[in-house]
Amino acid sequence: MIFRAARFLGREIDGLHAAAYVLGVSAFTSSMLALFRDRLFANAFGAGETLDVYYAAFRIPDLIFVLIASLFSAYALIPMLSREDESGRWRYIDTVVFGFGGVMIAISAVAYILMPYIMPVLFPKLVVSNSAPDLVLLSRILLIQPMLLGFSNILAAITQTYRQYLLYAVAPVLYNIGIIFGLVLLYPMMGVTGLVWGVVFGALLHALIQLPGTMTHGFFIRMPRMGDASKLWETLTLSLPRTLALGMTQIVQSGTIIIAGLLNSGSIAVFTFAFNLQAVPLAVIGASYSVAAFPTLTKMISEGNTELFVKQVVTASRHILFWSMPAVALMIVLRAHIVRVILGSGRFDWTDTRLTAASFAFLSLSLAASALTLLIIRAYYAAGRSYLPLAVSLVSGGGTLGLIVILLYTQPPAVLLFIESLLRVEDVPGTTMLLLPFVSSLSAIGGCIAFVCLFERHFGGFVKGIARIFWESLTAAGIGGMAAYAVLAYLGGIGPATTTFATIMHGMAGGLAGVFATGMVYGFFRSPELVETVITLTRKVKIIAPVQSTEESITT
Repeated sequence: MIFRAARFLGREIDGLHAAAYVLGVSAFTSSMLALFRDRLFANAFGAGETLDVYYAAFRIPDLIFVLIASLFSAYALIPMLSREDESGRWRYIDTVVFGFGGVMIAISAVAYILMPYIMPVLFPKLVVSNSAPDLVLLSRILLIQPMLLGFSNILAAITQTYRQYLLYAVAPVLYNIGIIFGLVLLYPMMGVTGLVWGVVFGALLHALIQLPGTMTHGFFIRMPRMGDASKLWETLTLSLPRTLALGMTQIVQSGTIIIAGLLNSGSIAVFTFAFNLQAVPLAVIGASYSVAAFPTLTKMISEGNTELFVKQVVTASRHILFWSMPAVALMIVLRAHIVRVILGSGRFDWTDTRLTAASFAFLSLSLAASALTLLIIRAYYAAGRSYLPLAVSLVSGGGTLGLIVILLYTQPPAVLLFIESLLRVEDVPGTTMLLLPFVSSLSAIGGCIAFVCLFERHFGGFVKGIARIFWESLTAAGIGGMAAYAVLAYLGGIGPATTTFATIMHGMAGGLAGVFATGMVYGFFRSPELVETVITLTRKVKIIAPVQSTEESITT
């Protein structure tokens, strides 16, 4: 049974929509586990100091992952692999793994030594509350994670090159299982350190699930060794701007969390919970299409077929807007129900719920923009233009953190009143932290507009290609949101949702009404995306046999 499961996961997935839906289902499964994980954390600790310390401990390890480990990401390795023959691929990956291991060991050793000096500077309020020893210890343990996830990135480049999307898709599911294992089983035995050992275990599973599939293609049958150092340097040169651009979201998130550490206790946890909730549809919609499209876009550019390249980007963008715009409306309308059902238990009180729901609503505004940005950035990478996305991301990210600092320093009453009254949280303490998601969302939308304008200028035909679905999805989102709100208002007049069961029923009724109304609007417009979605979902995903030749191994 294990052998058959391994063979099934190692098979190849053909076609953009098939690959995107496989990745989408996996992202949804992983996200459900992540939400279950967050519910366990919220129930056990609430939005308080313990979770502030836990999430703060990720900052340096995550920064190392973004700036160092991500240099060896699939988006740099796939184009290099596509240019090599079979034996050349083996030698190239050996060189990459050897170089990656040396760099990560050196950087992690330095970070381990400096951690007691870095963390008090980044999180002075946590140090004042005597959490410094735990913060340093957890951060040191978590230094193992970027090494494991970085190696998993290298494996992911191989599995995607050979279209083994199932292996790549299962990895994040196992990662979240590892974290839950740490909370449920290790925390009672080891205390707070058990939480981060669970994270390390999840990262190990993330890598190990992909290793057998890569070995079937001849990789890692011997100890890695340094081969052609010039190709390693070429990879790093190619990857640096891509890493910084794609990693800017995590860099900005880390900066935002550091700023949140200066606010009321629990602000880090509230922002992180809201960010994780918004990450669910972003992973299911945006990341799935952008990951599935990248190898195909790379091949089209390498063949000089710019027209098909743009058409593929437009196709993926249309489906992203088709799904994400209505999702924005429903998430904003159902924000309180979503947060209460997923997180509202145990020590996660009503104040935590309202702040998290408001933060979630603001972050949700940028869902479609963030999803499109992920795709366009990868399209530029496929086209070999790495520095333009970096420049836009630097301006957008720097503007986000700069505006947050300015608003927190000045705290203009008009802005704070607008934010509080917009989501009806005037009576909730600690609403200053809502400036963080509010500014983050506005900056993400502004960055997306910049990317769309630049892509249209460089390639042409993009805006025209998505214009119809943009207005259709905007209309569907508005009507779907109003339908959901109307149902919630009607049910609220019958009886308030004071229990978990009532909250679930109200939320489901509102959500179903919104989805039905959205579908009716798309049907009225005779949306091609609706037809394509139905066709794809009602047929079996075509899984083809493993590739037999070098030519066939290039993702189409």
